Amino acid sequence: MQDIDYSAQLQIKKNSILLDFELKKIRLDPAMRIFCKDEYYYRNRMDFPFSFDGPGQRQKGRFDKIVNFEKCYIANGGVNAVFEEVSAWFRDKKGEIDVFDVVKRTGTIRYATIRSAYFSGESSVTFIFNSDSERLEEQKELIRVFAAAAKVKNVLLGFVKYNTDQSTVENAEIIKGNDILYEELGPRRFYFHTQGFFQSNSPVLLDIMYFVREKLGGSCGTLVDLYGGVGTLGISLMDQAERVYVVDNSRLNSICGKKNIEFNKGDNVRIFEADAEKSGELGLELDPANSVFLLDPPRNGIHRKVLSYIKSAGPAKLIYVSCNPSKQAQDIAALLEDYELVDFAAFDMFPQTKHVETVAVLVKKEGKLSL
Repeated sequence: MQDIDYSAQLQIKKNSILLDFELKKIRLDPAMRIFCKDEYYYRNRMDFPFSFDGPGQRQKGRFDKIVNFEKCYIANGGVNAVFEEVSAWFRDKKGEIDVFDVVKRTGTIRYATIRSAYFSGESSVTFIFNSDSERLEEQKELIRVFAAAAKVKNVLLGFVKYNTDQSTVENAEIIKGNDILYEELGPRRFYFHTQGFFQSNSPVLLDIMYFVREKLGGSCGTLVDLYGGVGTLGISLMDQAERVYVVDNSRLNSICGKKNIEFNKGDNVRIFEADAEKSGELGLELDPANSVFLLDPPRNGIHRKVLSYIKSAGPAKLIYVSCNPSKQAQDIAALLEDYELVDFAAFDMFPQTKHVETVAVLVKKEGKLSL
């Protein structure tokens, strides 16, 4: 959407959200708030596939065509600094680097996945190799040479099969530094894995965190953070709850979540490495009248088993963070028998794109008992 004035982008996103909810017969205030920060240089992660001319981005609608450039205008300064290092290394070693051919599905180097935390400046690059290449050792040596000379503190290497298109791996090999980075968000520090999930726009994430804190409205007995990632939202609210449960099914997120609990002295926080749909089997201590569920699911929304669990547990309040307003509207429509939508805001987590983050607040209707 870079060809559209930014104020018009925000209005387009608001109109799209209003339509998504209208289609589910839910009326939102046309004057809804949409929080935004910098329209450029915001992303803390970018995955750059390699072509025979170096790292770049795929041409729209083409898996086999890479557009090369000197700077990425939606990546933050730290990501661009590492990108410059990788690009300069490629130009210097171009004759020796064996690039993966996505059509023939042969060759070695596929991606440079770059992360740089916006506030802390922590950065990394993970080079993704085709594990079926016959030139792995010589190409690995090129990465070692790059790591030794590069300013980026953390360099990793991952291997994927020739017929997959992953840009991160569960078990990356550390060439230099560490495989865990951290970000400073307000008064707290949050560790996240170079191969795991972390929100892509830290300044807007802070807006969401402060909004959710306000909507939590004082203290509660139990806060359940479903799809909790590394515990960012749950831990940031731990002073407003007697106990916090963070549920996430990623091993890497759970490792970092436990590190975050320890660093931030979250004695009342417990993390569970489990699918959100199995929350009912975890033995969570809940008083429905004094419990809040925080939900931040992936793009496909809340699993139907989680919806059933919510209806069964009957928490007094739901705070639903979404990166897919259309699916969020569908999920909220399924909850309106028992809950009332009382507040809603949008957050432009992804300027220059059609994507947007939204937060909905729902409270239990009077007289609606848990099943």
